[in-house]
Amino acid sequence: MKIIASDFDGTLNYNGKVSCEDKEAIHRFRLAGNRFGLVTGRDVECAQWIKPTDGLELDFVICCTGAVIKDGDGKIIYMKKGKVDGFFDTIIEKAKSLGAEFFTVGDVMFKCYVDTSGAIPADISRIDEFTHANCCFKRDEEAIAFVDYVNQNFSDYISAHRNGRFVDMPPAHTSKVSGIYEYAKMVGEAEIYTVGDNANDILMLKEFNSYAVSNAGDEVKAAAKKSCDRVCNMIEELMKESE
Repeated sequence: MKIIASDFDGTLNYNGKVSCEDKEAIHRFRLAGNRFGLVTGRDVECAQWIKPTDGLELDFVICCTGAVIKDGDGKIIYMKKGKVDGFFDTIIEKAKSLGAEFFTVGDVMFKCYVDTSGAIPADISRIDEFTHANCCFKRDEEAIAFVDYVNQNFSDYISAHRNGRFVDMPPAHTSKVSGIYEYAKMVGEAEIYTVGDNANDILMLKEFNSYAVSNAGDEVKAAAKKSCDRVCNMIEELMKESE
């Protein structure tokens, strides 16, 4: 059995939609006894609509950059939480100083929006534990600086992963890689394949059998074992290898 863990935005969700060709290829892949799912930086709330309403068939969704896993029916089957502690005040102030456009902290039930203008003091006291935090900057350079700051100073509490101008932050030692491994443990022995397009996919592309889609940047393509135009092309190649 093969497992494909695909990034969503920019990889499968391309130009605002999932193509019919990709959906049909996923259907054939699953019909052959394999499993297909998503691995995304989106939180649980943002991932809710990624379901078969548009014909997309999924066996799993790994969201919050590995901290939460849902099965094909949308039921949460794995969750990792971190403690909301004083370090958040420090990294929120750092995000503000770098011009963050927004900052959120949340768990699967509640999301706290922090006013990054400085007009209102940050208040995340309503959350004891978190599955994710997210922020966005005006330029990639600020996002890079923020990720470096967080990972160098607070890696025992939180992990920062850059996706262009966006930064996704699950609990410490959590990533798309760790989420994929957690799902693989539930499934049993399988060949794992990943596909992505952006910087937050690099770790999983290096770790597993991997493809980068054609719109990926050079750094992402260098991390992948192979490249493909779209997800359907990757699936076609894997299906031929199994014949």
